[in-house]
Amino acid sequence: MTQILAAFLPAGLILLMFVVGLRLSLDRVGAAFRHPQALFTGLAVQMMLLPAVAFLLVRLFGLSTEMSIGLVLVAAAPGGVTSNYIAWLAHADVALSAAMTLVTTSLAAVTIPAILMLAGVAALPGVSGLAKMSMAMSAVALVPMAIGIGFAAWRPETAKRLGNILDPVSKLIFAAMVLATFVQNWGAITDHLSSVGPAVVALNLIALGLAGGAGMLMGLNTGQRRAIMVEASLQNVAVAMFVAGSLLKNPALATPALIYALVMNISALVQISMAHRRAVSVSGT
Repeated sequence: MTQILAAFLPAGLILLMFVVGLRLSLDRVGAAFRHPQALFTGLAVQMMLLPAVAFLLVRLFGLSTEMSIGLVLVAAAPGGVTSNYIAWLAHADVALSAAMTLVTTSLAAVTIPAILMLAGVAALPGVSGLAKMSMAMSAVALVPMAIGIGFAAWRPETAKRLGNILDPVSKLIFAAMVLATFVQNWGAITDHLSSVGPAVVALNLIALGLAGGAGMLMGLNTGQRRAIMVEASLQNVAVAMFVAGSLLKNPALATPALIYALVMNISALVQISMAHRRAVSVSGT
């Protein structure tokens, strides 16, 4: 079962990102960089405030050394690979979401070792491996999106029809991916939920609060605020697990990431549901 899921998930992710690309344009993505206020706000929340919150939670909950490093590692990870698709489902600014994913993933080989050093990890071996891992994850997410953007620019009407056909399929695949996350990680989640679970939940909820608050403070529109909330609350747990198991040779450090995978998917479903309720309410008035 695990091998089937492992083979299915990358293909499913590629389709999801292609569907997102069909709804985007290169100009919209470029606008996120040309007018970077929202981008800088989101990056400040995700790359600066979130790790700081993790350090505070470690002390507040009195976590063990392994769980402390693991929680900080989750906070230091780049944006989740499904965040752009979730941003689309949540009626967020997908171009901003994609820009944040690109930046955080590109810088992960620098930011993760720096943040871990503050957590007491003297040196992170195999940083080149981390860079390759980060870029590979980025390619899986962003290359199919870029292909979708290109196809939409080349054949806009065909892309629109294709998007309408693939939309329900992509939603089924997304639901299957969420379910697969629960199945794969359920054992680790139940074993450690009581010890580190509250800190993981707190990290996710605070990420949402900080993102929404920062967006309001900076006068961002609803779509931009939603994009930052999605990006800040969804971390790339695969990268965190790679660092824990392959680079630091301590799989126990991945425990907070496994639990976060469950929490962030529940959080994502709530954000999508709230966005759809708001859309229905607005259309009905």
